Amino acid sequence: MNENPEISRRENTTKSPKKWLPVVIIIALLGAITAGALLLGGASSENSGSSLSNNINDTGVNWDRFDGQEIVLSGTGKTTITEAGVYTLSGALENGYVEVNSTGAVKLILNGVSITNNSGPAIYAAEAKMLTIETAEGSKNTLTDGSIYSGWDEDVCATIFSHDDLVLQGSGTLTVIGNYEDGIVGKDDLKINSGTYAITAKDEGIRGRDSVYIVDGEFNIVSGGDAIKSNNSDEVAKGWIKIDGGTITASASDDGIHAESSLEINGGTIEIAKSYEGLEGAKITINGGDISVTANDDSINAAGGNDGSSPNMKNYQASSSNYAIYINGGRLHVNSAGDGIDSNGAIYFNGGEVIVDGPTNSGNGALDAEGEIQFNGGSLIAVGASGMAVAPSSTSSGYSMSVFFSQTYSAGTKITVKDSAGNTVLEHTSTKSFGHASLSSASFQDGTTYIIYINDTEYVSVTLSGKTTQVGSGGGMMPGGGMMPGQRMR
Repeated sequence: MNENPEISRRENTTKSPKKWLPVVIIIALLGAITAGALLLGGASSENSGSSLSNNINDTGVNWDRFDGQEIVLSGTGKTTITEAGVYTLSGALENGYVEVNSTGAVKLILNGVSITNNSGPAIYAAEAKMLTIETAEGSKNTLTDGSIYSGWDEDVCATIFSHDDLVLQGSGTLTVIGNYEDGIVGKDDLKINSGTYAITAKDEGIRGRDSVYIVDGEFNIVSGGDAIKSNNSDEVAKGWIKIDGGTITASASDDGIHAESSLEINGGTIEIAKSYEGLEGAKITINGGDISVTANDDSINAAGGNDGSSPNMKNYQASSSNYAIYINGGRLHVNSAGDGIDSNGAIYFNGGEVIVDGPTNSGNGALDAEGEIQFNGGSLIAVGASGMAVAPSSTSSGYSMSVFFSQTYSAGTKITVKDSAGNTVLEHTSTKSFGHASLSSASFQDGTTYIIYINDTEYVSVTLSGKTTQVGSGGGMMPGGGMMPGQRMR
C-alpha cells in the first residue's frame, strides 16, 4: 500500500520552568476537588448556574503563527502529520486515512475532502496536544470508515477518532459515516463550536469520553446506539455533556443524549425524534432551549432505566439526592411510552414551559420521582394514565392541580384551564389518550377558582386549596380520593 510523504512543520514552544510544577499540581488538584463537590452536592430546588467546564482552551491557540500548508489527497494509503501547524486538505483517498501524531496542536481544514478507509478510521489522532478539524466555508466533505477494523487497537472505533482533546468547527458541511461503531470520538474532551454535520453510525453518533461541549452547529444524527454520549464513569467530575446552542435532530436506537454525570442544556433547538430513552444523566439541568423528545421508555431520566444504562453508578447511588432534574427555563415537550419525566431523586420545575404526553399504560406515569417533585415556577401540563399518577408536593412554592378524570379521553382531546375572567392559563391538545393530568402554573393563586374545559366544554370548576388540589377520585400514587372542597363536577 502506497503512503503519501510525511508532512512536517516545526512549532516554536517554550517549556515552563520546573519550579512551577508543584503550584500547577496543587491548582489542578483543587480544581478536581471543586468539580467533584459541585457534581456530588445534594439536590436542592435552586440552580447555581453551570459548573461544567472542560479543559479545551481552543481560543488560546495562536494559529496565525503557523505558515499554512496545502495537502492534496489522492490514491490510497496513509497521510501522516507529525508537526504542529495548520493543514488544508482537499482531494480524495479511496482506501486510506489521515493520521495525526504530534506533540503540538494541529488544525486540519477540510476543503472538499472525501476519505474512505476500508479497514479503519478516516481521520486518526494517535497524539496531539489538541486536534481541531475545521470545514472550509461552503465546502462539502465526506468521511467513511470500514465495517471491519484490521490492525488497530481495541479502543479505536470511530470514523474520526482522537486519543486526545478534539475540537470541531467551521462553516462547511461534514458527512460522517460510521460503519464499524461510532461516528466521532474524542477520548478526552470533545468540543464543537460550529459547522453542519450529518452523522450515521452503527453505534454512538458523537462521543467524548470525558465531556461533550456543544457551543453551536447543526446536527442530523442517526445512530444504532446513543446519538450523543459522554461515558467516563470512573471520574466523578467527568462524563458530562453541555449544550449551549445549535440545532440537533437525532434518531437513536438507544438514548438520544446520555451523560454519565451531568447533562446541561442552556439553549438551542433539540429534537429527539426516536429513542429508547431521550435525555439521560445522573443530574439533568435544563436552563433554556426548545426541546422535543419522543421515547419508547422514559423521555427524561435521572439515574437510568430499564435498558441498564444507569449513569455513573460507581459514584452515585440509586435514590440518592445526587440524582435530580432541574427545569429552569426553555420549552420542553416530551412524548413517552414509559415515564415522561423520571428521577431516582427529585424533580424541580423552577421555570420554563413543560408539556408531557405520558404513558397510556398504568404501570408508568407522566411524572415519576423517588424523591419530591416541586413546582416553583413556569408552567406544567402532564397528561397520561392515572394508575401511577403523581403531582407536585406541598413543599412547592407554586400551586398545582392533580386531576383524575371520570373517563379516559382519546388522543386529540384539548384540555384548557381558564380563570374566572375567561383568560386561558393553560392549554394542550394531547397526542395520546389520558385519564389524569398534573396542571401547574406560576399564575395560579391559592383560594382562586379556575375552570377546566375538555374540548371547549366546561368539565369542572376548581377552587385551589393548598399547594396541590386534587380533583376527582383516583388511585395511583395520590393520597386518598374523593372531591376536595370547592370542586363541582359538570
